[in-house]
Amino acid sequence: MLMDTSPSFNQLVYALVRHIPPGMVLSYGRVAQMLGVPRGARAVGWALSLLKHGDQGVPWHRVVNAHGRVSIKGSPEGAAEQRARLEAEGVAFDERGYLDMQTHLWDPTPDEVERIVREARDRLKKGR
Repeated sequence: MLMDTSPSFNQLVYALVRHIPPGMVLSYGRVAQMLGVPRGARAVGWALSLLKHGDQGVPWHRVVNAHGRVSIKGSPEGAAEQRARLEAEGVAFDERGYLDMQTHLWDPTPDEVERIVREARDRLKKGR
């Protein structure tokens, strides 16, 4: 599968991630699935990796792997920062570094996701 890392895909990822409430998370795969790219978890990861930490107001730290762990490859500092940001929002990790996905998983309605994606696409068309 070719990964869609186009600017428009990235902007859709950022739009969706901006809506994850503090103390809640999504997995990379769930973000991709919500955007209609069911096997696009890596593309979501690539999109988020293009951000400078805190860039564009995107709470990148609220996206974790499917097992509920921080997953920043090759960057122990980035992983520590992600965990610290989540803990500051009230997310607890167990002794093995897992968070409780049942407690912290953001589960928007399909209508809410559709609205977020539609608004982001409209902004892209208008060049904003």
